[in-house]
Amino acid sequence: MLIMLKLGVLDLDGTLTNTAILHLRAWQYALIDLGLLDEVRSISIEYLLGRRAIDIATALVGDGPQAWRLVRLKTMYYLELLRNGLEPFPCAMELLDSTHEFGMRAAVVTSSSRSSALAVLKATRLLEKVDYVVAGDDVEKGKPDPLPIQLALDRFNVEPKQAYGIGDTIYDVEAYRAAGLGLVMSLNPINGAMHVKDLCEAINVIHAYIES
Repeated sequence: MLIMLKLGVLDLDGTLTNTAILHLRAWQYALIDLGLLDEVRSISIEYLLGRRAIDIATALVGDGPQAWRLVRLKTMYYLELLRNGLEPFPCAMELLDSTHEFGMRAAVVTSSSRSSALAVLKATRLLEKVDYVVAGDDVEKGKPDPLPIQLALDRFNVEPKQAYGIGDTIYDVEAYRAAGLGLVMSLNPINGAMHVKDLCEAINVIHAYIES
């Protein structure tokens, strides 16, 4: 019995490429520019994972113009850091290729801003393999809310059970499960998701799932 999958929903940062240290440095530089040295010492990669830029900024400096200024500065520094180049994770290109070969569309759903997400996809040469991008500033609520996942499903008129999702954080898994995706995978051991050690294994899992 073949299970029909029509859409792959993929997280970006920490899933298709490792940008965590670049995000951290960009936030630190932006906070230093604003003289917020206590916040520089308190911020960590774990604090940033899976959250929209505006949500991080609001948590750091409160709601208002200062938060948006911090986001703009962070984005500026992040784009500068990306100019040094960035490689995708092993099998990232192959996963996107396989998704299309299996007859699916590929949607990247990320908490990063659209400008940052597109810059990463261009730097890693993955952009041409992606059919649709939902970014953190495209939605009022980011992951773990299922809203950004639902936008990707609606874009291609796909039922949740006809899609797979892969990510690396609890926010990804909760969003995929809340949206009702048929197959949920995580690069880290997280309850509610099938753990895959890398994207190469994810390709094999998708193939086995389709033919199960």
